[in-house]
Amino acid sequence: MSLTDVKHQPTAQRLFQRTLSSGRMSHAYIFHGPDGVGKETFARGVAEVLLCGSACDVSLSAAEAEAVGLAKARVGCGSCADCLGVRGDSHGDLHIVHRYLNRDHPEPEVRKRKALEMGVDVIRHFVIDPVGLKSAHGRAKVFIIREADRITPQAQNALLKTLEEPPGPTYLILLVSAIDRLLETTRSRCQSLRFDSLPTAFVASRLADLAPDVSTDQRAWYAAASEGSLGLALESAEQGLFEINQTIVAGLSLLPQDRSGATLTVWTDSAKAVSDVYKEHDPDMSDTDVTRRGIKTVFRLAATWYADVLRRASGCTTIVNTLHAEAVAKSAGTIGAEAAAEAVNRIAKAGHHLDRNVNVQLCVETLLNDLARLGIEAGAVSR
Repeated sequence: MSLTDVKHQPTAQRLFQRTLSSGRMSHAYIFHGPDGVGKETFARGVAEVLLCGSACDVSLSAAEAEAVGLAKARVGCGSCADCLGVRGDSHGDLHIVHRYLNRDHPEPEVRKRKALEMGVDVIRHFVIDPVGLKSAHGRAKVFIIREADRITPQAQNALLKTLEEPPGPTYLILLVSAIDRLLETTRSRCQSLRFDSLPTAFVASRLADLAPDVSTDQRAWYAAASEGSLGLALESAEQGLFEINQTIVAGLSLLPQDRSGATLTVWTDSAKAVSDVYKEHDPDMSDTDVTRRGIKTVFRLAATWYADVLRRASGCTTIVNTLHAEAVAKSAGTIGAEAAAEAVNRIAKAGHHLDRNVNVQLCVETLLNDLARLGIEAGAVSR
């Protein structure tokens, strides 16, 4: 996939193309922004341009040219051995670095560790050491580091000299979702490119191509709930969040009257279903971390519901849960904008508490009690 296949990132495209044409490429970049919006695809396109011996200029469509501010873009040819090697992860000068590489480390002790972060052993063996080697094909070496915000502070410090003065034509691209997790010393040695959320219509269109078995209603909901992230929409579809959301929404719309604890059971069961998918994808995650991540996904669905109620109560007709428009309108009339906004705030605080290792069950119970009380109090005022 070439650089021009990355859509709706005009700022990143414009800055990179102008830097490339000026001949003043930085040795180190930070691509930062939400997950699932094209950062790694763009990084691979950059690798194609840098490693291809027949890079060429292609004309952009009128709409793209207007958005990017350029008539043409430099891309890899897409058909030479170098480009095919980049696309097939087999190019000797392209290094994809990630936390799971600890399993391929020569030291047994490193291989035994859980890959929760990228430690100094992984960074030294898979980045710092190969940076000093001669390139396999003689043009350049490109290192793409996934989840670079998981590099430990010690490992970032070890990487500083490499970021500042890599030998020869070497380029390092750090992919991060939260740039503030990187040390200031790391950030200061890299050029940053911001990647933005994608349009909802584009996410829905891509979902139709990548997940054709998803129904039209489901696709619309996944796209609307994705926060502009195609990756999140695809992950949500794999987790079956559409069906889980229907259950969550049904409970929330009746929450003030729930005295049986049914909502708590629904949340716990839903979180468990999501957690099982996370565990399957990331077996190195501890059971505690997986449980918390599942609960936070349920929190996100609940926050989306209350955000819909807030929008409707404020006069906005655009909501995520369009299939529950009547229930959203009813709740908006019952609890109002102020209580809905406070509910979103309480959910966010509960998520922060989970990050501080509070008791999960107590956190969920407290949140549900708070949400129920908000509904009761707001309902009493509205009568």
